[in-house]
Amino acid sequence: MPDATSLDSSEESAITVLYRAAVGSVNADYYLPVFTRFEAADRASLSWNWAASLYTLNWMAFRQLWGAALIYASAMLGTAILVFVMGSLLFRLSETVVLSLLLALGVLSFVLPGVYGNAFLYAQARKRMARALSASPTLAQAAAMLNRQASSRRQFVRLGLVNVLLAAAAVAVYFAFFDGGKSSPVSPPVAEVRNFAQGRATDLTPIPGAVPVSIPISVSASAPVPVASAPLAAPVLPTSTPQLMLPPVSASVPTTAKHFYVNVGLFSEESNARKAFTKLQDAGLAAFSQELETRQGKRIRVRVGPFEAKSDAHAAAAKIHALRLEAVVFSQ
Repeated sequence: MPDATSLDSSEESAITVLYRAAVGSVNADYYLPVFTRFEAADRASLSWNWAASLYTLNWMAFRQLWGAALIYASAMLGTAILVFVMGSLLFRLSETVVLSLLLALGVLSFVLPGVYGNAFLYAQARKRMARALSASPTLAQAAAMLNRQASSRRQFVRLGLVNVLLAAAAVAVYFAFFDGGKSSPVSPPVAEVRNFAQGRATDLTPIPGAVPVSIPISVSASAPVPVASAPLAAPVLPTSTPQLMLPPVSASVPTTAKHFYVNVGLFSEESNARKAFTKLQDAGLAAFSQELETRQGKRIRVRVGPFEAKSDAHAAAAKIHALRLEAVVFSQ
């Protein structure tokens, strides 16, 4: 037959023509000498394939080794889970040993496909050649059938696009579900309460969800220093500040009850605020101060309270007027 005659008269042998057709046009010059050596030895021997080692699943998908790809993925994933579960939970191995086993498994996942990749492809090519020869009356038709079934450059480009799409999807999932948790929430405002009796500043950070109430804080038995608008829960104080004794708060007192305060003044100079604070303490009044940020700059507000009854607040205001200080009663 003409087709068979032209093939027989070509420079390549019939088996080489069939191998070339089974492998396809991509990297055929690499695989043909390897397969010729396997054919001469009548068995596949060990050799190294960088593509199978570095791009194992992609290489198997491109070469249509679907069974080998399924076995490889199942074996690697199953062994990793087995090492982690058996090592960590059953045998109680240390974290270092488990990580070493997983690292060894990772190395094997590259080495084994690199060593046996050519043998897998050689065995698959022989099976395809046998099916093509049994289904075709001539060698040329068998070669044409193998060419149609072989991997092509168009399939290589499609596989590359699939990898790009998977990578883009992985990045999108990462930024959508994981990167959003890294953004730190806005810190709540810090109210700085100044303890003029000790000459130090204590930072109290409001606890989220806590209801602000007025709780007096005493530094010593003779110098009570109340704190306004502190959370119901006791604040955590820095170790550099003096230890403050926080009296217990009765749970039966409704947090929505209105209290009365006496506003003494808003000072721009800390020394003036300290003098007013000292006068009020010496007079036995429950004074406290707050540092505020205003448009004009930092200001220190001094107040007296809280009082449960309005009459008590007005009585305290009378004492404050006697000290030649301003006194304005208000409720909060």
